[in-house]
Amino acid sequence: MEKIKIGITQGNPDRTGYNLILTAFEEPVSLELCHPIIYGDKETAIQQRRVLNLTTNFITINNTDEVQDGRLSLLQCEESEQKALEDIQESNIDALVITPKGTPFPCPAGTTEILINEDVRLALVNKVDKNTIEALRQTLERDFDCQHPRIAIISNEVPQEPSSEESLDEKHMHVYGPYDIKDFFEQEKYMFYDGIITSNKEKATEAFKALVYEYSVRFYAGSDLIITSPFRSDTISLNHATYIATDVYRNREAYDAERENPLPKLFHDKREDRNSNNQVE
Repeated sequence: MEKIKIGITQGNPDRTGYNLILTAFEEPVSLELCHPIIYGDKETAIQQRRVLNLTTNFITINNTDEVQDGRLSLLQCEESEQKALEDIQESNIDALVITPKGTPFPCPAGTTEILINEDVRLALVNKVDKNTIEALRQTLERDFDCQHPRIAIISNEVPQEPSSEESLDEKHMHVYGPYDIKDFFEQEKYMFYDGIITSNKEKATEAFKALVYEYSVRFYAGSDLIITSPFRSDTISLNHATYIATDVYRNREAYDAERENPLPKLFHDKREDRNSNNQVE
């Protein structure tokens, strides 16, 4: 299977950013999954590698076509995020990981931020309605290979007797709730759902942050571009941001390939004959 190219922005060009990146790709096994490309400054990377006493090797490239198998690459640029976004829009890289730089990466226009850890996929939307629920269902099926996903709605404005399921049969969706945010997380109800959706972004993010997991990742859904970012500034989260970006790319390939050439209809629908006979000449 051909390795994909994943751009990784340098984040804070000080100890924090390069500590995450150079530590994450210090071992050769970490280079077996993809072709990682750092977008940043070569001299800063060398200086921080020396300060951090790391042995991570990398090669400097002028464009993404110069990547080498089993090598960490660095593409010299001043504005790492801007250059990386240009490259993913032009298909020079297959996915992008935004390394934290003190402030969260702004959610790209037209995308939905989804917070992910081992058990949770939490979509933060401006409004919960059929359109945003349908968008989440499509993301869960195409990007995360969840067939017929179960989706929970969480909110602080919960009716006294919430319905067990919202009827969205025409979309083949299984939607439950709304549930109270606090109870939902304290009682670990999230374990029973493939995806969660809410418009109460602040409280839902606080609840997600309180969960103790080895990794947490931000994923920006609803775009042809694959963009992830570590939720926390640690090496494990950066590694998993890379893993998720790779998985999403593979899942999309498989999903689209299965639907590229649908089989023709192999049965004769008698209703078509009746409709034809009922037509007035």
